[in-house]
Amino acid sequence: MATYETLVLIDPVLGDEEVTKYVHKLETLVTQRKGRLIKDENLGRKKLAYPINKKTEGSYVKLALEMPTPELREFERNLRLEPKVLRQMTLRRDG
Repeated sequence: MATYETLVLIDPVLGDEEVTKYVHKLETLVTQRKGRLIKDENLGRKKLAYPINKKTEGSYVKLALEMPTPELREFERNLRLEPKVLRQMTLRRDG
């Protein structure tokens, strides 16, 4: 399985505790796609460079995960359809 790192920008309406619960929901998405969440890191709430959906700040969460490459496309699609996810970016990690 390949290792990936996903940075997720979550709607600022959610508080810190709700973001933690939402990360568990994202972990469920990973396991549904035959993957495994290695590590999740809450990077906190930050001001955005430009408004996204009329929001000027958002909560950043970094996920390190292992997932079969064919399943990654569906995982990214699921993230785009999540109403609380403003943006997401996935990169493949070497090694």
